Amino acid sequence: MEEAPKPDETPKIPLAENLRKFREEKGLSLDQVAKQAKISKAYLWELERDTEGTKKPSAVVLMQIADALSRTLADLLSLPSVQTTEGPREIPASLVAFRDRLKSQGTELSESDLQDLAKTRFRGGQPQTPDEWHQLYLLMASNSRKPSK
Repeated sequence: MEEAPKPDETPKIPLAENLRKFREEKGLSLDQVAKQAKISKAYLWELERDTEGTKKPSAVVLMQIADALSRTLADLLSLPSVQTTEGPREIPASLVAFRDRLKSQGTELSESDLQDLAKTRFRGGQPQTPDEWHQLYLLMASNSRKPSK
């Protein structure tokens, strides 16, 4: 009688896989990343092993983890993006307004994330209003909740 194959223990969603990979690349423990991200070690452990995408981390939590790992949201979520020129880019006024809105709500965008957003083209263009930047930000966060196929 043949034994049933064991389920694949490799994460099936980019977030789970990327969290572990980026943490290990930096040589950090779960505890170190959790403390830097201001979340519990248990929750970070659950996110790293969430192979079905059942955990729904908020955009704030994702930003805190990205900052702790010196990565962007796009890195964590394996989002395809097209970036224009290399190096620092002028930050559009609408993105500054979005950043200020987030800051007033207790969330800060890292300079790296701000630059990455400024370089990103989405649906053929760049967001023009703080609300459009917010939609892009939410889209990036929501992609962490969907299993890849």
